[in-house]
Amino acid sequence: MQIKAKANEEQLKKNISVKKQYWFEKDFNSKKEKNFLEKKINPVLSRLLSSRNVEANNFEDYMNPKIKNILPDPFILHDMEIATNKIVEIIKEKKKIGIFGDYDVDGSTSTALLSRYFKEAGVEFEFYIPDRIKEGYGPNQDAFAKLVDSNCELIITLDCGTTAFKEIDFTNKKGVDVIVIDHHKQGKELPKAFAIVNPNKQSDNSNLVNLCAAGVTFFLLVSLNRELKKINFFKDGEPNLIFFLDLVALGTVCDLVKIDHLNRAFIKQGLRILNHSPNLGVSSILKESKIDSEVTDYHLGFVIGPRINAGGRVGKSSLGAELLLCNENKIANVMALRLGEFNNLRKKIEKAVEIKAVGMVQENDQIICVNSKNWHPGVIGIVASRLVEKFNRPSIVISEDEKLCKASCRSVLNFDIGDLIVKAVGQGLLLNGGGHKMAGGFTILKENIEQFKDFLSDKYKKGASEILKEYEYVLRITNLNICLYDEVAKLSPFGPGNVKPRFLIKNCNLSFIKVVGNNHHSLLIEDSYGNRTRGIAFNSVNQDIGNFLDGFSGETVDLIAILRKNEWNNEVSIQLQIEDIIIS
Repeated sequence: MQIKAKANEEQLKKNISVKKQYWFEKDFNSKKEKNFLEKKINPVLSRLLSSRNVEANNFEDYMNPKIKNILPDPFILHDMEIATNKIVEIIKEKKKIGIFGDYDVDGSTSTALLSRYFKEAGVEFEFYIPDRIKEGYGPNQDAFAKLVDSNCELIITLDCGTTAFKEIDFTNKKGVDVIVIDHHKQGKELPKAFAIVNPNKQSDNSNLVNLCAAGVTFFLLVSLNRELKKINFFKDGEPNLIFFLDLVALGTVCDLVKIDHLNRAFIKQGLRILNHSPNLGVSSILKESKIDSEVTDYHLGFVIGPRINAGGRVGKSSLGAELLLCNENKIANVMALRLGEFNNLRKKIEKAVEIKAVGMVQENDQIICVNSKNWHPGVIGIVASRLVEKFNRPSIVISEDEKLCKASCRSVLNFDIGDLIVKAVGQGLLLNGGGHKMAGGFTILKENIEQFKDFLSDKYKKGASEILKEYEYVLRITNLNICLYDEVAKLSPFGPGNVKPRFLIKNCNLSFIKVVGNNHHSLLIEDSYGNRTRGIAFNSVNQDIGNFLDGFSGETVDLIAILRKNEWNNEVSIQLQIEDIIIS
């Protein structure tokens, strides 16, 4: 983002927020906005569409993208053809296939996708999810040995494997081929797998770099379905892949990949499936979490995903995948209840680690890297996310052990943390690791932590884009209603590449400020015309916004907010979720 010419130093001073950010109106195409207005599109939605460079003649395609119209041939992915042919050969010979999936949501959904497909197709298989604490990220020799000993004649890794050199060499020596299905960045070389299907490897020209592992796995299912139909494999009807899209949507949202046109289609279609014919495991999670409204991308990312993840963080790593594959209602309900308990435990552990980690951050750390003993490895990824939210810098949290230490990383939009990890592995600073632009993880020897911190010192310099922020529309409180909320919601799913619209509400008076839920601030907002609405600032206690509200002295402020639907006692209202405060 470039500083606009009108943004002189004096204006910057006026626009400084309590989070030390400068807010400007986002550029938009006035001609495109006019085209939408001529089509009688809501004025706010017209502005939001024009700021996202959507064309009026592609409006319907943007709002309701059809997978069948935009899904490319799976063979566009490098190695997809030879991977498919190998799997088909194993299936024809009625041999057993081993599946090794990662323990996060993307890995669990990928594992459930391929396992469900094999189950419906009558293919013998066995899956393995490693224990996050005992085994760590990615394949390990013991796990591969167990799959080989279980008579698996082919192993498929999901959401991992691109950097598994030793493990794949080990399996090759056992006479068992490995196919890697992944999306993480590669280093200088690749392991000697039979095939590596990964849109982010250097030899892949598919331009599908934004796919998560669940998305790549879906491409594999499309490819397998097509080739198996060619040989008349299905006697009682083929699996209907449309009903697999709820899990693709879940993996896509939770892995924080960019919401491009294809991923948007995956999520849109997946939510339709989820709301009309949901996976039994997902239904049990919604029941456990008391969600009885229409499921949105919010529920995927903040209700369902954290529970699937909780098993891997503080409980049993395979429980999420097992639940997504469960077809017995009573068992699914018990599993969902257990994951809910794990999720509550995770929150308690996470909060304690977060408090300590925040206290260790130095003001001059460009890349935050904190480490300590007794930090639960299952929550350090979430804590890294909290540090990014608070300090707006790439953040690395390391859980120390006597020798081997595990780390999780999260990043800001203009810094590729996955690339950083790959380079550090290449230089021998890390034992192993991987990731993508926004997130990653690694294993490091305790004795190398300080050297690794030195390595970080000149890798990132905070630029203008970290302190210059954009809102998209100046909104008045009198505009707030359910119709406006529904219009804005048409732009969903939201995530990287399609952030929730931020609105500027000018000249606000704040009152009845109180802490709710131990960690949030609730307040009444009144504009200069006397219009009122409720506001909420989430996770604000002991943060910049919360500290400002706690010491609020009555001055008029401008608010940066997103729209939020609040449902309470069968009543629906629209309130403002406060993202930042500008002292007018």
